[in-house]
Amino acid sequence: MPQLNETILIGVFVAVEGAHAFSAFMPSYFTIGAFVKTPEDLAHLRKGYAPATVFNLALGGITSALLKSIWPVGLSALVSFLMISAYEKAIRQNALPASSGEAQRIYPPALPAKA
Repeated sequence: MPQLNETILIGVFVAVEGAHAFSAFMPSYFTIGAFVKTPEDLAHLRKGYAPATVFNLALGGITSALLKSIWPVGLSALVSFLMISAYEKAIRQNALPASSGEAQRIYPPALPAKA
């Protein structure tokens, strides 16, 4: 069994990987305003919380079982809480109602069109 410092370090790595899992299920924290324009968009976005959290806690739980330590699952739970809190903050700050006109805004392409 690894020493406590190694166990915590492995737990931190697992938790960071869990934060990456949120990016697989959710849009970027910085692009939420582009995706959430209606209550339906908001509900759809929040559906990503469940699979991201389950994946994160499963990864932490499996690692905790292998290491016989609560650190990995505890840190995974903390990261899940922090990620959901960050998304909720971004929603409050960036999501615009459809009536604002932002939903109809046309964004230019990221790359220039071929001539």
